[in-house]
Amino acid sequence: MPQFTFYTLYLAAWIAVAANGVAQQISFARDVQPLLAKRCFACHGPAEQEAGVAFHVREAAVAKSDSGHFPIVPDNPAASELLHRVSAIDESERMPPEGPRLSAPDIALLTKWIQQGAVYEQHWAFVAPVRKAPPEIQNTGQVRNEIDQFVLSRLKQAGIEPSPEASPEKLLRRVYLDLTGLLPPEQEVEQLDNEDPELAYEKTIDQLLASKHFGERWGRHWLDLARYADTFGYERDDVRPNAWRYRDWVIRSFNQNQPYDQFVTEQLAGDLLNAPSQDQQIATGLHRMNIKNNESGINKEDYRNREIVDRVNTTGTALLGLTIGCAQCHSHKYDPISQSEYYQFYAFFNNAAESDIDIEGTSEEKARYEAAKATYDAHAKRLETRKTNIEAMLKHKTPQEWSMSLGDKSAESFFEVFDINDQLKSAIAALVAEPSSQSEAVVRFWNSLNSQLDDTRREIRQLSEEHRHLPKPGIMTVTESNQDRRNTHVLLRGDFKQKGTMVSEATPVVLNPLKRRAETGDRLDLARWIVSCDNPLTARVAVNHIWQHLFGNGLVTTADNFGIQGQPPSHPELLDWLAVEFMESGWDRKRLIRTILMSATYRQDSVHRPSSGEQTDPVEIDPENRLLWRQSRYRLEAEIVRDLFLDAGGLLHRAIGGPTIFPELPSGVSDLGYKYKTHWLLSDKPDRYRRGMYIHFKRTNPYPSLVMFDGPESNLCQATRNRSNTPLQALTALNDPVFVECAQSLGRQLAMTAETDECRIHRLFHVCLNRSPEPFEEQVLLNFLNEERLSWSQHSDDAVAFVGDYGDDSVPSDELAAWISVARSVLNLDEFITRE
Repeated sequence: MPQFTFYTLYLAAWIAVAANGVAQQISFARDVQPLLAKRCFACHGPAEQEAGVAFHVREAAVAKSDSGHFPIVPDNPAASELLHRVSAIDESERMPPEGPRLSAPDIALLTKWIQQGAVYEQHWAFVAPVRKAPPEIQNTGQVRNEIDQFVLSRLKQAGIEPSPEASPEKLLRRVYLDLTGLLPPEQEVEQLDNEDPELAYEKTIDQLLASKHFGERWGRHWLDLARYADTFGYERDDVRPNAWRYRDWVIRSFNQNQPYDQFVTEQLAGDLLNAPSQDQQIATGLHRMNIKNNESGINKEDYRNREIVDRVNTTGTALLGLTIGCAQCHSHKYDPISQSEYYQFYAFFNNAAESDIDIEGTSEEKARYEAAKATYDAHAKRLETRKTNIEAMLKHKTPQEWSMSLGDKSAESFFEVFDINDQLKSAIAALVAEPSSQSEAVVRFWNSLNSQLDDTRREIRQLSEEHRHLPKPGIMTVTESNQDRRNTHVLLRGDFKQKGTMVSEATPVVLNPLKRRAETGDRLDLARWIVSCDNPLTARVAVNHIWQHLFGNGLVTTADNFGIQGQPPSHPELLDWLAVEFMESGWDRKRLIRTILMSATYRQDSVHRPSSGEQTDPVEIDPENRLLWRQSRYRLEAEIVRDLFLDAGGLLHRAIGGPTIFPELPSGVSDLGYKYKTHWLLSDKPDRYRRGMYIHFKRTNPYPSLVMFDGPESNLCQATRNRSNTPLQALTALNDPVFVECAQSLGRQLAMTAETDECRIHRLFHVCLNRSPEPFEEQVLLNFLNEERLSWSQHSDDAVAFVGDYGDDSVPSDELAAWISVARSVLNLDEFITRE
């Protein structure tokens, strides 16, 4: 490449440095490594070193390439082939060969880094967090705690002002939704004007953190990581009747504010603690939530290996924020995790065995099981009797031969197990009384015996599968096998049949050292290594999860990937401050959440403010709000959408924990299961109105409204849910049976009150949106109400059908229908299912 061209681009790069304010001291881990990983590592990284060039380690980057050039010459940008290639005009020389050219600021960054000596330091996430003093802020009126100092400092650097504090009504709704996933009571909204805002806010937070519903809200977050479901998955997708006990343990853990290190330890190794309690054994159900293939004829060793791989990958994602699973078939292409280290991690789980333990259960649980068992036994006996009768009949050649061997007593027994009509009963009775007689009905029945036998045998097989559905009290645990222990080998290309070098339990060298209690390690050693204050990842990952649930995005937006390919933290010093604060507080989750909620950063309004005067529009500087110049506005999770409808409609049953529920299901949905159909027996009231997290979750046929609103996929650990916006969501909120019933209930409450229309509309807004309507909103709804009154009065039969079971003799059906329509319209506002 001609020198003048290089120096021309070199000069342009330095101009870009000045224009874009590249930091005086370049950090490899923060600034350079993400760029190289994104644009260069595919060909010149851990997996591929084309032309003998690699940039993931300094020794390779400064070594002579196959062509005789030096990719990087520290302190000498002009001699560095890397800069010649990324600046090349000739497309045949330009690197990277695919995709857009590196921008001038990117080239400037590399140039200055090389000039500063091309220093490589460890990736930020692999260095233990250090608490730094928060930056000094001149305008202390904008600061409520240390979080704000970090955030305001970054905003000042970017030339952005923070947003003002949200209104008391909006803050009240926000903290209720964030901490319990429920609506604030109407009376609390009405009392806001009579209380000191600061005292009321702090009091509300403390009340909600102490609420039993806090554990439901935050336990559901964890269950996404735990890949919780009530069935095994795969083709059969049989039910796990006691999976809910793990779910309830998670809820209790959050409500009791169990320290996070204990929370993690009990889930990974509760069975290995001294004299483990029943709760500690239930906690190990974390690694019973994986999908499991119960089909006959499978290769059990193959699927056993798949389950261990899933446990390893889930542990890596949920607790360490690492894509450790990428090292299953080969060494990780980006992070310093070798394939050998992957199987050393795998070895911790290689001798973990599944164990189902019967427990006494409560009196209600025992009664439920005994009633279900009696029904099951009666059905099984009926089918066996039918099968025996058919087989006995088929030994005879004709109906007459059979009838000659059949007495009156046998005929009565026969009638009990066959679903036959009166005509056939009469014909068979006549045949028994007079064997020489024969009727058309008996012949048809006789000719159907073979197909009936096939059907009966199929029902018996199906019934045997349903034995799993019986709610026998028990817990699903993981235990350690102490006999016939397995050796662990590196599996070549991840194939369980290709065993390579034997390895023992160990953790990645790049992280903190493992301390074993004995010569070989076990899951308890692993758990204590993960929750060690020396581990650089655990506290950061946990803090980031909490931040994500309170702001819509984490400080690290790739919550499942803190590795080199993940996004760097938007506020690294804040993340580390929070991580150290979390550990030094004794891993106190509620305290950390409270600290965040008390900050001015959390309390900001979420409304985008347009630019004014000389200030630049913040969206132009920070379109994704990574610098936190406002709060986030986003649609709530699937379960919470349903909870809010039930809450507003006055139907929500607030019982905590217990077996799964089966709410009303749109017709035909249960028939969509791949092989074994879901036995969807509608729960009695009020159980069917319990919260969405208690709905029976069948992996192959999940509850439809949860699917529509991006419920968890549950087959894999999920650190972040998708958020889509589709027409099907609006149609579901309008027409799903549960959502319609909520509108019916709310509309009935409004119609039954002795108030003016205006007062009713104000109450509707307070219940659903926790605010008063604007004058134009009130007028729109009043007009709509009168239009609906007129329409329904002209279609009285339709009004009766629309009101359904929520009719009342004291109010005409057309009036009830009109208020249901109004309630339905407000319940279907975007604002209702959105967290502001």
